Amino acid sequence: MLSSAATATATATSVSARSGDILCGYLRRKTVAPFRFAQTKQQVYCKSLRPSFVAVRAMSESQTALKNKPQSSTSSGKKQALISLSDKKDLATLGNGLQELGYTIVSTGGTASTLENAGVSVTKVETLTHFPEMATLVLFFSSRKLDGRVKTLHPNIHGGILARRDVEHHMEALNEHGIGTFDVVVVNLYPFYNKVTAPGGISFEDGIENIDIGGPAMIRAAAKNHKDVLIVVDSEDYPSVLEYLKGGQSDQQFRRKLAWKAFQHVAAYDSAVSEWLWKQTEGQEKFPPSFTVPLSLKSSLRYGENPHQKAAFYVDKSLAEVNAGGIATAIQHHGKEMSYNNYLDADAAWNCVSEFENPTCVVVKHTNPCGVASRDDILEAYRLAVKADPVSAFGGIVAFNVEVDEVLARELREFRSPTDGETRMFYEIVVAPKYTAKGLEVLKGKSKTLRILEAKKNDQGKLSLRQVGGGWLAQDSDDITPEDISFKAVSDKTPTESELADAKFAWLCVKHVKSNAIVIAKNNCMLGMGSGQPNRVESLRLAFKKAGEEAKGAALASDAFFPFAWKDAVEEACEKGIGAIAEPGVEIGKRREMATGKVVVEKIRGRSTATSCFSKYPLKFILPTKVAPVGTDVVWIYSITYGGGIVSGDSISCEFTIGDGCTAVLTTQSSTKVYKAIGSKCSEQTLEARIGSESLLVVIPDPVTCFSTARYYQKQNFRLVSDSNLVLVDWITSGRHANGEKWDFEFYKSINNVYLEDDKPLFLDTVLLEKRNIQSIAERMQDYHAIAMVILFGPKLRELQKQVQENVKNMMAEQLQISYGSRRHNPDSRARNGFMKPEFIASCSTFGPEGKGVVIRIASDSTEPVYNFLRQQLGGLEPLLGQSPYA
Repeated sequence: MLSSAATATATATSVSARSGDILCGYLRRKTVAPFRFAQTKQQVYCKSLRPSFVAVRAMSESQTALKNKPQSSTSSGKKQALISLSDKKDLATLGNGLQELGYTIVSTGGTASTLENAGVSVTKVETLTHFPEMATLVLFFSSRKLDGRVKTLHPNIHGGILARRDVEHHMEALNEHGIGTFDVVVVNLYPFYNKVTAPGGISFEDGIENIDIGGPAMIRAAAKNHKDVLIVVDSEDYPSVLEYLKGGQSDQQFRRKLAWKAFQHVAAYDSAVSEWLWKQTEGQEKFPPSFTVPLSLKSSLRYGENPHQKAAFYVDKSLAEVNAGGIATAIQHHGKEMSYNNYLDADAAWNCVSEFENPTCVVVKHTNPCGVASRDDILEAYRLAVKADPVSAFGGIVAFNVEVDEVLARELREFRSPTDGETRMFYEIVVAPKYTAKGLEVLKGKSKTLRILEAKKNDQGKLSLRQVGGGWLAQDSDDITPEDISFKAVSDKTPTESELADAKFAWLCVKHVKSNAIVIAKNNCMLGMGSGQPNRVESLRLAFKKAGEEAKGAALASDAFFPFAWKDAVEEACEKGIGAIAEPGVEIGKRREMATGKVVVEKIRGRSTATSCFSKYPLKFILPTKVAPVGTDVVWIYSITYGGGIVSGDSISCEFTIGDGCTAVLTTQSSTKVYKAIGSKCSEQTLEARIGSESLLVVIPDPVTCFSTARYYQKQNFRLVSDSNLVLVDWITSGRHANGEKWDFEFYKSINNVYLEDDKPLFLDTVLLEKRNIQSIAERMQDYHAIAMVILFGPKLRELQKQVQENVKNMMAEQLQISYGSRRHNPDSRARNGFMKPEFIASCSTFGPEGKGVVIRIASDSTEPVYNFLRQQLGGLEPLLGQSPYA
């Protein structure tokens, strides 16, 4: 019910019903109920709504007049064209052309003025709507001006556009209300795109005001009814439209093409508005839930990547790409038309050379840089870049990040191949940010086909898209430079300033080489590169083949980290004399995206609780609830792998956070099997654990069992505070005894580091077992089939530490007595120098401040004695864990 102010008598109600009939039912059958402002027999008085009544009444009277003077172009025989343009290019030509063809032209505001100035007779749109460019919406609830927001949103306009000429009741409705049809609609939209991309930007309020409403509505209406209405949105189409109308044609394909163009025009416009609004909304993420990429055809290409493929090149019209630089907007000064592969190669060359601040030349072949050099003298840089791989450079793309002047152009024109000193170098494309007039003239003389491009440097911070079957991958553009990176020396040797400079240069180059990628560089010059190989070792060998003897003392960069050094790329690089290696590295715990497992244990209502548990293939965590007796405050975590082991090349990374006062146990259901290695692939497992104050983490896995030829790398970091508690068991067996394997794997490395207060080393330990030419692992291990290490640290374990130390001391004293007593009676092969080696050995020592930590090392001729030792010595943990370890 309306509030108390204005009157809307029964008369007003009937008038409003007529208006509603026109708005909602004039294109429908007469059985459609009319829109009503108020129920009949109800009087409402509302002073503030009085102007609405006047507006409605005026509309009714105008419609009565229209009934007496029908304006339908169908009934009068005249054709009407509706023109409303923001961009008035060639408007006079169009207007005069339509007028000569006998069209009555209806137009709005500035468009009408431009036409009148050109001598075209115009009917103002308000003579049809009987309202000024206004203020009021279609239902006219206010007489206050709306700054021209509503010009054409009116039944007299949209009815004339949407009515189907072949539907009788549509035409009856138009004639009944005196609405004329439109045969041609010419509209383009507010210059929103240009406004929001103008230098200095635009305020949010101005941006909103430049969003067109009436224009898209008319375009969509005319495009929908294109069978009867010709819709034109592009001034380039004016000549063909006039020719079409002059011939009186009825070609529906021509109409459909214009309708498609109209919908595409509106879609691109809406895309720009949507993109702009998303960026204006605070707190939004980088990637919106959905977005549209408007593309505009720049050229049709002769063929695609292969001769049998058709192709075209489109320019991205997104707001983010305005004045953003790149090959798409490059100016071609000379040469044959660009091909599909030309665009790919030119883009790769330009992206690479744009990375460098100093004068640089880049030579690209098949999207890979085969030569890169930076020098103060750009001529020297060019010669060195070609020299890096002159065979590949021939027929390639040359890019510079400095202006090409006459001297450089002559060098490009006359330079001979370093391979024979005679053949003049041939290139497909030269691309640079600028050319002098003389330089361009000289360069054009090199070849009629040489494509000469002038490009602007790419902007940073753009979105990078890549198509996959059925979808697109989106990511930030890779804008990081060596200046954005902290290069951290992780070897014993610290690089010199020149080595670090070479490493940074190689790093910039390798970024643009296809993976697996290796680049060798020295003195700001790329000496060799290896790209696109399935394994990194082959890429490395290709790079060294090209670099030759110059590789000694050079820097090497890899686009991905080296998971291990031995029998792999790092070892080969060292043997070849490389001075420094730059690679991404892996900081476990800081690269969460690599993690295959994560568990967080926190105190909830006074109990240790797993508040987060995540794992993915090939790892799985199981958290049973009935391991410990009721009342025991502990979380048990079982770690298993699919298939019962770790496959060659698997990389498993785990993170554990044990909150203050919590207790957790990490264990396995059986031994960790490491399957045979495929080639040089290594199986890798890393663990990063943080243990809070007064917390206890117990890591008690079954042993690692490496199969024949297996390669395994393990690293475990434990970060404690002063009152944290840790129990760690790490052990390995000699292999599958039933299969006759005895220390028959290729490589095993286990690193265990304990840090206090994050970064203070407390205990650092590495076990390395590797096949060597001189002596096998089995020979070095002699008759022992299992080795183990146990760490006990923390105030909660003081009594257990004392007990274990005493037990080990007594056990080994007894073992030594037996060994000495048996040496004369047992000529076993294990006897050395008259001493009979015991079947089980254990040693015990302390570490850390005030000897707070205890480490026990074990060697045994079989697995079972180790299990027995662990059950006995760690049995004291049962009150804390609810059951004895290895029970």
